[in-house]
Amino acid sequence: MTNMDTQALVERFYALIAPDLPNEWDVEEAVESLVNEPMLEAVLAQVPVIWPVSNSLCYNYLGLVRQALTCIRESDLPAWVNEILDHYESGGLRAAQQFMLDVEQNFVCRMHGRGGVRLTEVKGWLLPYVQGLAGGHLDLAAAETASTDTETIYLPAELTFFEQEEENAALYKLLASYQWSFIHLKTFFPVFPEMEDEDREQRLEQFFYSFSEPLLAARLYHTLETIRAGFFLQKELPGLMRSTRRMRQSLLPETADGDERGMVLSVLDQQCCLLDVEPTAGMKPWYTDVLARLTAGDAGPETSVALCRTLYERTCLEHIRSLEGEGVAATPLVFQGELRLQEVYAAGKRQRQLVEQEFVEGLSTYLLTLPEARGLIEEQQGKEAGGGAGEGDKAVLISRQQGSGTDAEETVYLTLANESFELPEELEKTVRQMADLGMTPSRYITSAMGRAGQSMAEGEFASATESDQACVAPVTYDEWDYRRNGYRKNWCILTERDMEPVRSTFVAATLARYRGQIIRLRNQFEMMRNQERFLRRQRDGDDIDFDALVESLADTRAGLPPSDRLFIRLQRDERDIAAFFLVDMSNSTEGWVGTAIKESLVLLCEAMEVLGDRYGIYGFSGMRRLRCETFRIKALDEPYSDGVRQRIAAIAPREYTRMAPAIRHMITLFQNVEARIRLLIILSDGKPEDYDDYKGDYAIEDTRQALLEARSAGLHPFCITIDRHAHDYMAHMYGEGNSIYINDVRKLPARMPEIYRALTA
Repeated sequence: MTNMDTQALVERFYALIAPDLPNEWDVEEAVESLVNEPMLEAVLAQVPVIWPVSNSLCYNYLGLVRQALTCIRESDLPAWVNEILDHYESGGLRAAQQFMLDVEQNFVCRMHGRGGVRLTEVKGWLLPYVQGLAGGHLDLAAAETASTDTETIYLPAELTFFEQEEENAALYKLLASYQWSFIHLKTFFPVFPEMEDEDREQRLEQFFYSFSEPLLAARLYHTLETIRAGFFLQKELPGLMRSTRRMRQSLLPETADGDERGMVLSVLDQQCCLLDVEPTAGMKPWYTDVLARLTAGDAGPETSVALCRTLYERTCLEHIRSLEGEGVAATPLVFQGELRLQEVYAAGKRQRQLVEQEFVEGLSTYLLTLPEARGLIEEQQGKEAGGGAGEGDKAVLISRQQGSGTDAEETVYLTLANESFELPEELEKTVRQMADLGMTPSRYITSAMGRAGQSMAEGEFASATESDQACVAPVTYDEWDYRRNGYRKNWCILTERDMEPVRSTFVAATLARYRGQIIRLRNQFEMMRNQERFLRRQRDGDDIDFDALVESLADTRAGLPPSDRLFIRLQRDERDIAAFFLVDMSNSTEGWVGTAIKESLVLLCEAMEVLGDRYGIYGFSGMRRLRCETFRIKALDEPYSDGVRQRIAAIAPREYTRMAPAIRHMITLFQNVEARIRLLIILSDGKPEDYDDYKGDYAIEDTRQALLEARSAGLHPFCITIDRHAHDYMAHMYGEGNSIYINDVRKLPARMPEIYRALTA
């Protein structure tokens, strides 16, 4: 090919990435090696997929793709590019480069069923499994080896120990189960009576450093705890331990011979893997004692501490000089993982700070509700203002009392001046969390009283619960990228907030303005409360089914046995409908559009009250992918109250229309809702769009994919678009018959209840 061919290739590249105009030298250098590439069209077809994600990544792709094509087929190129993008979004440019450099190992082997399974592939089912075991929030994340900090379970990014994907997936489950068992069995927090003055998190590490070889002590303790965890899992998850026995046996390292230290650890490793090892005659006395103590009903981490002391003496004191380097002490089993105590300590510190904040805020609010506490708080504030130490906190005590009976739960009481009050459920739960974290609630009473006194002084108490805009912890959602035919994992962060109510005459004015229409709607909705239908060919009923009667007479004359199903019965069915209304709160709804949406919601709520359907109302807005927001205006089972009316009045334009994360959040809210019909009705004034590159076909395709996800989850999404013109994208995005446009915003209040009635009739 000539130089003109190179120039033509550069121009072709510019056409693919238009309107961007990168430096021509960079482009020419990137495409130069592709001039004679026979699969050039397939290579260039991936440029529009990669370039919007990262320019540097695209240049790297062009530089390495020719080498990759010696290993993979042209038809596999899109799949390879998708994995490149996955690595880029999870680990950055360096991770994507590392993936591209070894095509054979990282991609081809996986394509042919050889190699392993990635954590991202199993996380969808493994995370709910782990959270189900823990009975609460527990996250999963990738790391080099398995470990946990008690907040997150860390697992290898990829497992390649077995040829079959199913076996590697089962190994992920086994690794996660062992890490959960370490948390549940309090492996990281044995009790050391001699270290009561030390931080709880530091005690285990100090115990290891009390030995001449801390690594060996840590290895022994961890192995003993793994045996205890194995027996625990055998009892709690017998199916898992049965199905993975052969797998655990195959992961057993070769036994170390000669050195008794190695022999002890090897036997313990075998016990970790098999749970039923028969020791040799020389090992039997100590080994039998180990098993008896670890399987006793009262066994705990303190048991492993005591055994660690014994085994360390047995295996180390006489042969300390023979330990070379890290030796056997640094080789944990694959499913055992590692003890990462520093991460555990950091997580414990974070947990204590959060629990302390929850306790101080919760107790201060509760104290302000008790007349008996107000005097103590004022006394405390007065003495502190005078420069003296407050005594009020000394009259406030937290006590725990065990209920009668063996299964009775412990109750937590607050004592004020010799009078006891049972703590609210949430505050009681926080006190128990403090006990689990080794915290003493009485240490934080002074802070709680100071916080309560500050609220009293500033006059915040009367409106504190109303003025705080509560929010649910942020959640992440994937985003669909149609250019690569795949998801951008954990791409959007969405926060659910409570809409702050406002005192306004808006609702009263709307009720007065539409008084006649509301009465008419209520009458119409009243008639819909019970659905009626005729059931034909019944054995008994309200009237004769003449069609069935004629057929029966014909059968009789033909010599056939006649049917006895000759009646019609009127069946009245109770409605079983749940609906979420998702309201666009972008800045484009300012003015008449926003007013019409609010009026429509008022009319609909007034009519829905006579219908009895469960319904919730949420607003949505956002600014870029990291700040998507939904606003709770009315929860699904929340009554239609003055508070809801005030929140409807508070609906106001905010930022942009990134609709898909809000739709995915509604799917999450619907997960535990049981109803025959589940509706998601979206009110918007136009196409999805955000401040960043979220616009055009990209935004439409992401929203369309979110709506498809909603249908797959058993929801019926329907959109009401307020626009002057019908647009072609609506049918594509919502599907035929799943949307309607209203070209006159003034018609919306009248049309919206009619649309709902048509959808649920």
